[in-house]
Amino acid sequence: MPKFKSALSLENIKKELKSQLESQPGYLQGVMGKGVAGSRTSEPIPRYSASDTEKLLDNGTNASIVLGKDRPSSKLSGYGGRGDAGAGTVDIVAGRMAHNPASVNENNEDIQANPDFKIDASRIYVSQKTDIDDNFDLVDGKLGRSTARAAIGIKSDAVRLIGREGIKLVTGTDVKNSTGEDLVSIGGIDLIAGNDDRDLQPICLGDNVRESLSKLSDHVDKLAGIVQSAIVYQMKYNAKIAAHTHITAFFGTPTAPSDQLIPAGVQVMADHGTKTLMDIIKYRTNLKFHKQTYYAVSGAKYINSSFNNVN
Repeated sequence: MPKFKSALSLENIKKELKSQLESQPGYLQGVMGKGVAGSRTSEPIPRYSASDTEKLLDNGTNASIVLGKDRPSSKLSGYGGRGDAGAGTVDIVAGRMAHNPASVNENNEDIQANPDFKIDASRIYVSQKTDIDDNFDLVDGKLGRSTARAAIGIKSDAVRLIGREGIKLVTGTDVKNSTGEDLVSIGGIDLIAGNDDRDLQPICLGDNVRESLSKLSDHVDKLAGIVQSAIVYQMKYNAKIAAHTHITAFFGTPTAPSDQLIPAGVQVMADHGTKTLMDIIKYRTNLKFHKQTYYAVSGAKYINSSFNNVN
């Protein structure tokens, strides 16, 4: 079951503010600082440790927009920390320090918070120059790591991209990247669950898979037809063998058929006719139903998605 926090906590806020709230009459304690109707909430809000080049936009709700340079953690981090030009960044954050925010430490001293890509609750990070995979601690996948490139990272507990008329994930639209380098290959799209790329495999192309499996089914059906014909031929041959006779030396009269082959021949023809041939007919019928179910657009379990496509 999901773990839910209380709607309001007075922990980790300034002692003076906490004392003020607790000193109010009981009928006011239930109202003050609760943020009803969008009013101010008495909650611990970490103070952002801004650098000289950063401009901070906030309104006291632990949500802010920072305009500055690439900075995934401390002031010395990222390309902004080492003094690179062309590293302009917009960092949109809601919920610094996430589930355990604090505005003061145990000594009631203000806390200076740095960006924390692991802990902060929600973030949209837009940078002209950054190491986006390192920032968010992502595995390489098939695409490898993006280094010193323009990038956008989005992270939260639940991320939804909603398009009323469709969503496209597109790569390779330009001939140069943000640094002016020529793009000589097309980058793909990695879908990685669990940040684990040890068994990352190519996505099948549905139409090609359907065509391949349909043709394979046709080949199997033809093989079943060959076996069916072979059994019919064998039955005719078995009938001749069962009734086979030899010519004797006595005036060229034929011998009687073998008393062992006649019942054996009758039995094998009966088995082929009532069992083997019926099983093959049933098998070929099932094969047709299989094709209809999985490879036909109208099939109940059609293998292609009706909505989503990859290349």
